[in-house]
Formats: sequence, structure tokens, C-alpha cells
Amino acid sequence: MKKFLKTLILLIIFAAAFCLPSYAGEKETCEEIYNKLENADFEYIFGIDPYQAEDYTKYMYSPYPLFRVGVPFIFKDIEIKPGYYILTPRKKDGRTYVLFKEQGRVKYIIPVYETDLVDPLFYDQYIPEKKKGFWERRREGASNFIGRLFPKKTQRMPAPKAYIEVNDIDREFYQVILYYGTQKYYMIFKQR
Repeated sequence: MKKFLKTLILLIIFAAAFCLPSYAGEKETCEEIYNKLENADFEYIFGIDPYQAEDYTKYMYSPYPLFRVGVPFIFKDIEIKPGYYILTPRKKDGRTYVLFKEQGRVKYIIPVYETDLVDPLFYDQYIPEKKKGFWERRREGASNFIGRLFPKKTQRMPAPKAYIEVNDIDREFYQVILYYGTQKYYMIFKQR
């Protein structure tokens, strides 16, 4: 039994010392990631996203989250000023970008340094569902009943669930994680 406990303690110490990233290493990693990323080498004509009309006809309402920026976010020579932006993930030439839109026009194009899958239970755990009142339940029931009478192709889908997380890393960087549907998009910005 003592041998088992000693082995367990040694494994825990080994994991803490070698497997977990150190705080200083994380800072260097953020700096390296930021330096490796490059600005987008393209623009949208008149700031119009070519897939926007398709998205708005496919879903019941705007499928993208609204993000309120309270402090300036800096990426290379781009400064995202405080305000409200609609975040839209897009792929172009094998790379992933997040479009910051203002009043329907693409204002900034920020590269994503990592994508990942969202845990299937994430939205259920962290985004509370609004309790529906009597009339909301009746309206939804009637809408579902009418929807069953017509072909599926004429119905609009509900928008994918979304969530935005912002992490302050050592008062030098902001890490913005956009959860959108089944994907997570990681972006990094410098602080002023």
C-alpha cells in the first residue's frame, strides 16, 4: 500500500512539473502565436460578405452573435475600437477568419489561430434557457403544427447557439474564444 501511495504521489508531482504549462511559458506562447499570425491578404468589395444573404434566408433570425467591445483590441496594425460588432466565422483559402461586422458591413478581418470542437453539453451547462410563458408555448406549438403541413425546404432553421469568452492574459493579451455551433474559434489581441 505504501509503495502504491509513493508511486501515486510521484506521478502527481511529475504531472504538475512537466505536463502542465507554466505561466511564463503561456506568456511566451501567446507572444509567439501573435507574431506568427498575419493580417488577411484580402478585402470584401464594399465591405459586403458574399454569404450574408444566404445565411439570413436560411435561418429564422441573425445567426451570428453580437459582441460588445468595451476596450480597444489591437491586432498588428488593426485597432478594433469599442462598439458593437457581429462576429462571423468564415474560411478562405484554407484559413479561418472571423469577420467583425458593423451595420452589416465587414469592418475588420481577424485570423483565427486555432479551432476546436465544442463539448456537446457546453451550451446546456453555460447558457440558461429562457422559461416560456403560456402564450409563447402556444405560439410555438401552432408554428410547429403549421410547419409540419408544409415541405421542410420552405422552413427556416433556428440559428446555431453561440457564446463568446474573453480572457485577459497577463495584462498583455486578450484571448477571444468564439463558440459558434459545434466549433470554437480562438483569436488573440494585444492590449494597449
